[in-house]
Amino acid sequence: EVFPPTHCLPAGIPMSTLLSEVTKIVQTPALTLIMLELGGTRQIYTDGRKHVADPSPSWLGYSVGAWEGDTLVVDTVGFNGKSWLDIIGHPQSESAHLVERYRRRDFGHMDVEITIDDPKWYTKPFTIKVTHLLQPDTDILEYFCNENEQDRRRMGLQ
Repeated sequence: EVFPPTHCLPAGIPMSTLLSEVTKIVQTPALTLIMLELGGTRQIYTDGRKHVADPSPSWLGYSVGAWEGDTLVVDTVGFNGKSWLDIIGHPQSESAHLVERYRRRDFGHMDVEITIDDPKWYTKPFTIKVTHLLQPDTDILEYFCNENEQDRRRMGLQ
């Protein structure tokens, strides 16, 4: 297996959340967007809806969220099973269920806790914790993998 971004595919989640790439969070009352510099935009519905019965499988899944005090809790299902959990290549199946907890600890830090439940690959749920440094004046740069892409040729993957 080759790391999906090597083929110009998204990193998916939770990998995009775990990487130190730039993200931008945009909040409205009914929808929160997490813009990922290397992987598209996540839509997190915060209007009280539940998961759809049969979500269309995707790299970023189908996410609903709700506030618990000062913590945004995001519940995601509907993955396509093509993403990795990490850079090492631990797999993620279509059955994966992720619960993320985003809490802004102070002006410069956001604590993120991700619980992964994927009974196809793992015997029990497990949790990963990371802290992101907030950079409020940072822009999301335009990223198109196929433009002047050199990695696949160098790796003999043409």
